[in-house]
Amino acid sequence: MTTVFPVAGLTLTSPTTGLVLAPDGPGSLTDGEERWPVVAGIPFLRTGRDELRLAALDAVDRGDEPLALALLLRDQDDWARIAPPSLAQAAALVGSIDRLTLRDAMAALNFGPVAHYFAHRWSAPTFLSALGLLESHWTDPPLVLEIACGIGQILRDLDRRGTAVAGIDVVFAKLWLARTFLLPDAPLVCADVTAGIPIALPEGTTILCHDAFYFMPEQERIALSLMEAVGAAGSILIGHAHNIRFEHGIAGRPRTPEEYAALFPGCRLHDDAELAAGAAPSRTADELAVVEAVSLVWSGSRTVPIDLRTPKPGTPLRPNPLLERLGDRLRPAWPTPAFAREYAAATYLDAPVPPGGLDEAVAGTAAVDDLARRRILLDLPERW
Repeated sequence: MTTVFPVAGLTLTSPTTGLVLAPDGPGSLTDGEERWPVVAGIPFLRTGRDELRLAALDAVDRGDEPLALALLLRDQDDWARIAPPSLAQAAALVGSIDRLTLRDAMAALNFGPVAHYFAHRWSAPTFLSALGLLESHWTDPPLVLEIACGIGQILRDLDRRGTAVAGIDVVFAKLWLARTFLLPDAPLVCADVTAGIPIALPEGTTILCHDAFYFMPEQERIALSLMEAVGAAGSILIGHAHNIRFEHGIAGRPRTPEEYAALFPGCRLHDDAELAAGAAPSRTADELAVVEAVSLVWSGSRTVPIDLRTPKPGTPLRPNPLLERLGDRLRPAWPTPAFAREYAAATYLDAPVPPGGLDEAVAGTAAVDDLARRRILLDLPERW
């Protein structure tokens, strides 16, 4: 029996052999050669972590899933600047998670500056540019798969609109936060896409990678595997890929617009900053020579209109916690100077206090929806 996710057609494959994975007990998968743990409903298919994989499997086989979870929560990516919590601290987090907020959990996981990024991502220009990229090239796909999905904020927006979604990230802890606070039912997989996409995708799938591709090693290899995975009927959207010509001080492996375009022959390019305001026209590589970040789409599919900035009627909304009232205006209270520099383009957050003040509201009226589109009101998770 193959392991099929809640979304029809999503079958897992081994990242090392390419063979279909089948259940091998309540907390593991096998292709007949190797076993992989499944903890908190998240398959751990990250390659290059054999010692960790075997330790987690041993804990699962002994019926100690809390220990397996604590072990996996300590695994980091290559760009982490802060040491992970100790095993005892990770175990304490597992035992107390039902009483914590998302921000509490990120602090316990030693996310550092990344915690600010995730806590306030809903109103960042880079989040809005992801919505603009999707709006510009929406094909009504049977599935949106986001690689390097983080804690699943973009996927949550799509999921709440009825789109089938799935996420892959190399950091198990981020997926666990997504499962706990944002996406309780969506299929999530911990894997390194350098080894390929370990999911058999339905025809017409859209693969999204936003504000992450420039971090990835072996980008040529990854680009080829993405194009192979979606085929002629699917789409690839790469958003907010940093331009190496721009002095940004960002880590990773950024490229020029021409170099990004060469990875995906025939793709269309965008200025990522233009997408933050909504659907935007394609640009040439020469036009993008000095912009901070580019986005691209590789697709031959017909697009259909969609509005991803207006929440569904009836959605509960809360005041953006990043904003503070100064007299008759709202202005962002940036958590750090570095955060302020990175998101200085979010001038839409400097706004007059709405008539009657700013309180919780429900989407569905022109005034409320306008505040939501400008990120003055946000659809935040319950335990933000």
